[in-house]
Amino acid sequence: MKFTYWVTENCNLSCKYCYVNKTPKTMDQKTATKAIEFTEKMLSTTSIENKDRVRIALHGGEPLLNYPIIQYFVEELKQRISDPITFMMTTNGTIHDQNILDYVLKNIQLTVSLDGQQESHDLNRIYKNGNGSFNRVIGTLDYIKTQSKFFRVRMTVTSNNVTYLADNYMYLSERGYSNVTFALDESDMNWNKELMKVYQKNLEEIFSYMVNRDFNKAQYFLYNFKNEYFRPRGVCDGCHTSFHISSTGDIYPCILAVGHEEFSMGDVVSGMVEQRLSDLDIINQKDQGTCTSCAMYNNCRTKMCKIINKIQTESYYQSSPVFCAMQSIHYSTVKKYEHILENFDLLISK
Repeated sequence: MKFTYWVTENCNLSCKYCYVNKTPKTMDQKTATKAIEFTEKMLSTTSIENKDRVRIALHGGEPLLNYPIIQYFVEELKQRISDPITFMMTTNGTIHDQNILDYVLKNIQLTVSLDGQQESHDLNRIYKNGNGSFNRVIGTLDYIKTQSKFFRVRMTVTSNNVTYLADNYMYLSERGYSNVTFALDESDMNWNKELMKVYQKNLEEIFSYMVNRDFNKAQYFLYNFKNEYFRPRGVCDGCHTSFHISSTGDIYPCILAVGHEEFSMGDVVSGMVEQRLSDLDIINQKDQGTCTSCAMYNNCRTKMCKIINKIQTESYYQSSPVFCAMQSIHYSTVKKYEHILENFDLLISK
């Protein structure tokens, strides 16, 4: 099961593509305690086969702005939950306090947001005064690299930095960051056919670079990439085995639902509103609309993530054109390089 705690919606950056509430709230210890109690209740009523490993994500805003609550969650949950727990967090990398970073690296799987080289990063990831954050983030990452090998760097790909995607990926790899990922900003209204061609060209350059640089790593990357975008999809598990708890304690099914009152399924004080969840389940269990005729439908996020469809297109059963174009590019890229996965299943099963 997975629980995501929004420890704060506040942030010290003003990233141009940020989706978080612009009137931010911060979680207090009373709400955090209720969130832990809710977590214990959900775990106690869930069958063993559905628990798997307990995953706890600490989310923002910039979560480290509420470091005391992060520490409270980690220490309390380790004491109160007997099942193995994996803690995860994404930071913008601007909180360069060694004591905080050392604690985080010891206890939490860390992802740092960095959009590549300075020119690309500082296009979008800026402070409230308009200054870029690149130098600060690089300093934090350089420290993290001396302390741990187990961290991830994540790039957000937008219409104004997609031209440099491959160069940015290679730059980060050459700096010694061994786990670099990227995701397209689907909310960017400036995507068009020409920019999607640029994205495809850069994506293929990244795969070519990886195959030539480290074949085994390229295999793992393609295997995970394929699984991320084209694994078989079922019904949304939001508020069944995955919960997002807002800074004020409201419960939502997924990350994009947070802050949309229509998708609130209750709160950590009063519990779940079963009728709301039942209504959402009915929506999620339906397969209808033009997307169902697509050959990739059963392996596509559109089948599972009806709430994302609704937010992006105002229909639960219609994919956004940007996502659809992205999926087509991903599919053709996977097919182009799929030959490198020959016998790979045998390798990872050993």
